[in-house]
Amino acid sequence: MTPYDIIQLLQKHEKWLQGKPGGVQANLSKQDLSGLDLSGANLSRARMDGAILKHCNLSNANLEKASLYAADLSQSILKNANLARADMHGVNLNKADLTGTNMEGVDLREGRLAEAGKDGSWTLVGSNLGHSVLDEAILKGANLTRASMKGCSAVDADLSGTTLVGVKLQHANLHGANLSGSNLSGANLGDTVLSNCNLSGANLVKTHVTGADFSNADLSTANLVDVPMALAKVGKAKLPTKPQKKIKPIGEVLESHLRWLKSHGKTGERANFDGYDLSNQDLSGMDFSGASLKGANLTEADLHNCIFELTDLSRATLQSANLNDALLAGANLMEADLSGASLCKARLVAVELMGANGKPTGRMWPTNLTRAALLDANLAEADLTAANLTEADFRGADLRDAILTNAILKKANMEGAQFKGVLPLSGTIEPAAAPQR
Repeated sequence: MTPYDIIQLLQKHEKWLQGKPGGVQANLSKQDLSGLDLSGANLSRARMDGAILKHCNLSNANLEKASLYAADLSQSILKNANLARADMHGVNLNKADLTGTNMEGVDLREGRLAEAGKDGSWTLVGSNLGHSVLDEAILKGANLTRASMKGCSAVDADLSGTTLVGVKLQHANLHGANLSGSNLSGANLGDTVLSNCNLSGANLVKTHVTGADFSNADLSTANLVDVPMALAKVGKAKLPTKPQKKIKPIGEVLESHLRWLKSHGKTGERANFDGYDLSNQDLSGMDFSGASLKGANLTEADLHNCIFELTDLSRATLQSANLNDALLAGANLMEADLSGASLCKARLVAVELMGANGKPTGRMWPTNLTRAALLDANLAEADLTAANLTEADFRGADLRDAILTNAILKKANMEGAQFKGVLPLSGTIEPAAAPQR
């Protein structure tokens, strides 16, 4: 693109944002914009999937809610930029400068490259923030599941409430960062500097901490189950005063949960797998009704014929999981990652709530897939009646012969999705990108 083309594009995009005549949403997807000075540009809600933005100057730019899926921002300057709630699945931020950047609610989970292979498959990559500068950046509530942040600097950054499950943080410097309420389960913190960090309420279950420096950090209310803190530096750190409970074996938890279900809560205990690593497990046919699996890692797990009625799977990672014929009635899958998962004939329908007397109330509780990632997922013949699919990402998904009656599709991304044979859509429909038939 010539400089003239870019100026025209930015002007039309500004009009589009303001709802003025002649406005057109900026689409820079797969464009090579290496080295350009876009400082201060307003690219809010722009489409930049797969764009090459290496060495670009985007300082003070507005990229709020922009789609930067699999974009290359390596060695770019993003000082004080606004990336709040941007889609940055699989983005490359290697050696980028994000000092003071607002990345609140940004999605930096693993993504799938925009280019398909010769055999039609997609290549799975993790977001790369290796050696990037995130000092004083705001990443509050961001999802960085399994991202690579090796050697990055995030001094005094706000990472509160972030999902950092399985993240690679070796040799990173997070001195003084706010990690309160974050989920670091399964993360690699080898030789990471976490001195003076606020880790109150953080989940560090099964993290690798060899050589990590927790000096003066607040870990008083952190979950340190199965964390060998003896291998880390903890000088003057505030550690939990209560003894940490060991994680129960999966079979034992499920057995107790089954008793809880059969006795209607009188015996046994409701299963809590929050933050658990259940990847590659064969859990087919299990009943997880009412269980909590928030932030759990279920990558490539066999979950076919499972029951997840009213189960909390929010922010869980279910990439390439087998959910064929599963029942997910009323389940909470908000911001869950189902990329590449198979949900053939799965039922993601609403469930009728019962009153205290055990009688139907007439109130329906729909399955919630708000902002869920379903890229390249197989939902052939799945039933999504009345499901909440607001801002869900169905790019490349197979929805042939699926049932979407009364589903809420507001701002859902259907680009490249297959809809042949799907039942007529009704309900709230405001797709961000049209489906292919």
